[in-house]
Amino acid sequence: MKRTAARADANAEMEGAWSELFEDLLRGIVHAMNNRLTALSAFAELAAMDDDDVEIEILREEISRMSGASALVGLLVSRGDAEALEVRPVLDSALDVHTYHPRARAIRCVVEQSVDVLPVRVARWALLRALLLFVDIAKREGEAARLASVSVRVTGDDRSVRVHVVARGAASADATRLAGLCGGRIETVGNELVLELPSLPELRRRERAG
Repeated sequence: MKRTAARADANAEMEGAWSELFEDLLRGIVHAMNNRLTALSAFAELAAMDDDDVEIEILREEISRMSGASALVGLLVSRGDAEALEVRPVLDSALDVHTYHPRARAIRCVVEQSVDVLPVRVARWALLRALLLFVDIAKREGEAARLASVSVRVTGDDRSVRVHVVARGAASADATRLAGLCGGRIETVGNELVLELPSLPELRRRERAG
């Protein structure tokens, strides 16, 4: 029943801010893959003519880029149950995906992480989407302020892990819903939106208490 409810919530969140971001990202990735296919086709034509100028290393690089873009599509559409994981690698994946955004790819996003960040237990796909929305918020703010780079901060203690971005407005309903699917919440603290997730030790304490 919990999985059915989670899938229903996931379908509902496709209707708003996430749907718009998802379409932008998918459009950017498809554009990049088409560029790679064009390059590979050109190399194939040169190879068919026995052109000595065809560089194998360049060909391998194009194939690697194509494979990387395909893997990011897999991340966007994958599903799965909750698992113990570190937030930072998922955030790094979100940053990689967002570099394909047609509008905000030029804005650099810097991650600042404190040393006391513990693992969490969440569904990777839900956390990835929540973090993508946070990265998008940060870059939109940076774009509005004409900044070359923005930051995402990751902090934590023994009870929670928090992701901070500068934002002038409230979180979208989609971001709030995805935070809930991760067992967390989003709060406005000063000029920041903060995604707070219970740490893995905290979840275990709650389970023992329950």
